[in-house]
Amino acid sequence: DKTYLGIRDQGAWLRAGDKSPVKITVREADSSGLTVVMSRSHPSAELAEYLEDINVAEAMPVGSSLKLCVVADGQADLYPRLGPTMEWVTAAGHAVVGAAGGTVTQVDSQPLRYNKENLLNPYFIVKGR
Repeated sequence: DKTYLGIRDQGAWLRAGDKSPVKITVREADSSGLTVVMSRSHPSAELAEYLEDINVAEAMPVGSSLKLCVVADGQADLYPRLGPTMEWVTAAGHAVVGAAGGTVTQVDSQPLRYNKENLLNPYFIVKGR
């Protein structure tokens, strides 16, 4: 019963049920530990290795592209996706994260691109601030 909206250079909003949309933004990462969003069904050795050097205070399992929106609305700090996804799964959430002040980059820090010949996404990292 939630709808996430994002408009480049204007901001992002969350509408819960019939309520008016509320502006959302990514949060500053807490130095005592990060809340990390991860897939319920795709844990991997690569993800475990990536998280070895990160102070994880909480692991939050969330389904599908909502993981990006959880970072956008400040419930989490980081979403490392080190497994396969398709462009159509991530595009809308990517727009919301960007409008909320976060970033979505490939693991090599290059922007995640769309409308490629192969619609399979490379591994990527979603971050708040």
